[in-house]
Amino acid sequence: MDKQNFPKVTIVTPSYNQAEFLEETILSVVNQSYPNIEYIVVDGGSTDGSVEIIKKYEDRISWWVSEPDNGQSDAINKGFNKATGEIYNWLNSDDVLYPDAVRIAVHFMQKNPEMEVVYGDRVVIDQNSKMIDVFEPLTVTRSSSRFLLRIPQEVTFFTAGLWHRVNGLNEELHYVMDSDLWYRFLDETRFFHIPFFMGAYREHDESKSVFGIGRNKNERALEEISFLKKHYSGFWSDMKLLRKFYKYYAIVRSAYERNKKARRLMKEEIRTLISQEKDRS
Repeated sequence: MDKQNFPKVTIVTPSYNQAEFLEETILSVVNQSYPNIEYIVVDGGSTDGSVEIIKKYEDRISWWVSEPDNGQSDAINKGFNKATGEIYNWLNSDDVLYPDAVRIAVHFMQKNPEMEVVYGDRVVIDQNSKMIDVFEPLTVTRSSSRFLLRIPQEVTFFTAGLWHRVNGLNEELHYVMDSDLWYRFLDETRFFHIPFFMGAYREHDESKSVFGIGRNKNERALEEISFLKKHYSGFWSDMKLLRKFYKYYAIVRSAYERNKKARRLMKEEIRTLISQEKDRS
């Protein structure tokens, strides 16, 4: 298969002392069914064996480095500064992409070129890669984002041009940098939701969803959440009654979206796409 017929997709993995999960993450990228991937791994100077794992696969990694950095946002920006792809994604070193995720994302980006961001559904796994939950997000709009903006970062793909127009991640943010980026993306483009499980987010004791902004919020995380509210939430979204109403509205809307004919047809389109790829291989 001539990979030049497919737009290059750059995937960046920021890594720091997560050797327990890193190999599974790397394999989920290098074993993608999509033929034109540029894979970049930016390690922050790990001392737990992560570098040895990276070296094990360096013949399948386009560029990697292990050196001290200023945190995850800095590492991701550093990786994309080396990128030459047309489409970007970043995959944290404890998460995984499902085998056809990149092919599915590119298919819908080419089909909907006016939308520079596409995102899929996620499975939540534990430290042993056992499925513990699923997340099927709502369709994102500018108006709804004032109340709720939650999409699965690991299965979100966006154009290189969009990334550069907004100047990448805010390196001052360490917990909500992805949400901040989504808000800035929304000022530039529309988002397209792919109703298909495209990857898995790993929840464990050291993941930010638990340690930082989940059950055990720390002071830095609370400050960053306040930053988001200050910069992106409107007057109406600060009203508790209205927020409560929107929460229930979102539940109803989610049920409606899952049962839409267009959504069912899209899932069948994806299954056909995957089946055709298996036949070619």
